[in-house]
Amino acid sequence: MTAGLRAQKVSVPVAPAMPPVVQGAPPFLLEPPLPDVPAMPAVAAGAPEFLLEAPSPIRWAVPMASAPMRPPVIAGGRVFVTSLPGILSAHDLIDGHQFWSEEMSPDHPVVADVERVYVAAGEAVHALRAQDRAVAWRTPTGTLTAPPLGSDGWVIVAPAGRTVALRAADGAVVWSRENGTQRVRPALAGDTLIVALTDGRIQALDLKSGNTKWERRLGGIPAEALVVGDRVYVGASDKYFYCLKLASGSIDWRIRVGAALSGTPTSDGDRVYFTALDNLVRAVTRVSGAQLWQRGVPFRPFSGPMVAGGSVLVAGPVSALRLLHERTGRDVRTIAFPEPLVNAPVVGAFNGEIVVVGVTGGLNESWQLMLASPPPWTWVR
Repeated sequence: MTAGLRAQKVSVPVAPAMPPVVQGAPPFLLEPPLPDVPAMPAVAAGAPEFLLEAPSPIRWAVPMASAPMRPPVIAGGRVFVTSLPGILSAHDLIDGHQFWSEEMSPDHPVVADVERVYVAAGEAVHALRAQDRAVAWRTPTGTLTAPPLGSDGWVIVAPAGRTVALRAADGAVVWSRENGTQRVRPALAGDTLIVALTDGRIQALDLKSGNTKWERRLGGIPAEALVVGDRVYVGASDKYFYCLKLASGSIDWRIRVGAALSGTPTSDGDRVYFTALDNLVRAVTRVSGAQLWQRGVPFRPFSGPMVAGGSVLVAGPVSALRLLHERTGRDVRTIAFPEPLVNAPVVGAFNGEIVVVGVTGGLNESWQLMLASPPPWTWVR
């Protein structure tokens, strides 16, 4: 040892004992113990959990004795359906049980409100009480050339070459006027009635008097119109989709579709959706008409699209009701029925839920009236 340096005794603290280590595994590579977690539900082998089918949305199904004549209608907690050879029946939306049935063969789809169901049959309009089918009133009108409209205390009908306004409470004729032949249901916006005529004209009539507010001739025969805010949207047989100003009838814009339109347009307030016979669903902006998206479907749609829960619903003679995202047009999911739909289903709200009612059937000549109520997560938010 070097002279002048004196060795000192140093005490070293004793480290706590390390837990035993598995032979060959350095301690710094060992994973810490995981906290206890709840056990995950079992998943069928080979099927990723996100691909598993959701529980069936079918809430109830009731058999029908014969094929349907017209699409179902929802009003006042009831669903009304007509079937061959001419039977009108009312069913409970809760469980589908039948309240009543009446022998009646409507010439057009029925319309209904909370109190009454209105049926055009036998050159007259019949108003039946929704509760018990008792006849509330009957008004002779002649044969109608277009489906009736029932809204806001009015029933609007179209005998040959005329438009007639009836009071829904008692069937009294408020006004009647000649204006041309109609084939499609009119549209109502406040005190303005929009009428589409087979000679290519669109008319705006004052609801209370029947007087003409304005008239506009399109390039083809107009289909059923939709009114949203201050605009009227309508397709025509010239394969154009038109937007008219509600106040004046002036054409704000039109877009070439390239195929005849199918059914009535619909809207979510920001966008307008429509289908055509090229099996494409289109979305355009409500104000400018700029196309946002288009989406093909592998079937011929029964009618125009429907909007509910942030989705655009498209139905055809298949067993899957297609749901498209309203902003992008991408597929969201489908609502599966056990058999193909026979005609256009109807979408409504009941007890805070979105419900879809349709009639299914196949080659076995067996038909069922069904209500589907998909879970809330089905809908886009």
